[in-house]
Amino acid sequence: MSLISLIVPETREEAFRHDELAEYQRLLLERPGVNAVEVIWAGSAPVERSTIGLYPMIQVIDEGADHVSLLRQGLTAAKGETLIILDPAREYGPDALTQVLDALDAGQADVVVGVPHSSRGLFSLRGVQGRTLSILGRLALGTSDGLSGLVALRRSAVGSLVLENPRIPGSRILLDVLTWCSGRFLDVPVPTGLNDRRRLDPIGLDDLRQLKRVLDHRFGTLSRLVQFCIVGASGMVVDLTLYAVLLWFLASVGLGGTPEPATSFNRSMFFAGCLSIGAALTWNFLLNRRLTFNDTRGGSIIRQYFIYALGNALGIVVSLTLRLYLPSRFGVFARHRLAAAVVGIVVATGISFSMSRWIVFRRKPTAKPPTSPSEAADEPAAVA
Repeated sequence: MSLISLIVPETREEAFRHDELAEYQRLLLERPGVNAVEVIWAGSAPVERSTIGLYPMIQVIDEGADHVSLLRQGLTAAKGETLIILDPAREYGPDALTQVLDALDAGQADVVVGVPHSSRGLFSLRGVQGRTLSILGRLALGTSDGLSGLVALRRSAVGSLVLENPRIPGSRILLDVLTWCSGRFLDVPVPTGLNDRRRLDPIGLDDLRQLKRVLDHRFGTLSRLVQFCIVGASGMVVDLTLYAVLLWFLASVGLGGTPEPATSFNRSMFFAGCLSIGAALTWNFLLNRRLTFNDTRGGSIIRQYFIYALGNALGIVVSLTLRLYLPSRFGVFARHRLAAAVVGIVVATGISFSMSRWIVFRRKPTAKPPTSPSEAADEPAAVA
């Protein structure tokens, strides 16, 4: 470990005490095997030149960027093999940086999260409820403290998402780190100052998007499948509601009826089924494009909808066939036509997800992330 990059994205309006950075740098330089420590300040405005003169600093300036965008630009400018991300709004002392680095040097993990002693994880609740929420946080996020502002990680844990979306919106620093990093995670208890303030701002839309990106990164296809099924459940409500209304309407005007012979073809059921499935198809496409596969929304929406409909043609045929066939063969489905429609929807869901995941909303390959300081240095960065 010859070069350490200390990345500090601006996360508060009041002036940051830059003498703290000098103390952090001095302490890190005293570690065995460390030849240099670069401090990267990513903010909306440069700091005073008199402060910069105290120690070497790289400044990444972007007036219109938020915390997460500043973090990613700082990561792009970093050249060290060991990266430390520090939220300046938190009261982490020099000992806290030492403890997370000790755990990283010991080879216990690729990503070490500093968890304040007082918080006891993401949730301050005690007892069974607090432990349950902490366990759920570890399972979902990989750490019990999703609001931590101190992370030490190896460059090998940096994923390509940093380079793909340097200006992606968000406000929670650690959630963004969890979105693109990989490897083994470890929580390390660290001390904080008496005035430490955790970012307990109201959860906004960008925070929910960040959480979704974390789950997609950690659980991959399983996360997409769960979201796809949730969207599909809403589409099933649209499908069955419209199907029931159309069957009622057609029956009220004398065009409905219960199929009796096995060879009969019920035009009203076919017509209602086509309309309701088409409406649900459009509903699911819009939601999946916006939510489940929101990272593949490039290109023409009309063209993508056509590919989506074509890719789901097999599922549509299966769903429509079952809702027509089952009532003509089984009395229970003849009396409960919506039940036959549910069977068709469930069977078609697996087919529809497979086509959507790997054909319709397939992501294009992206550039390989930098894996060494020399490669990182070649990447463009807005450095002042």
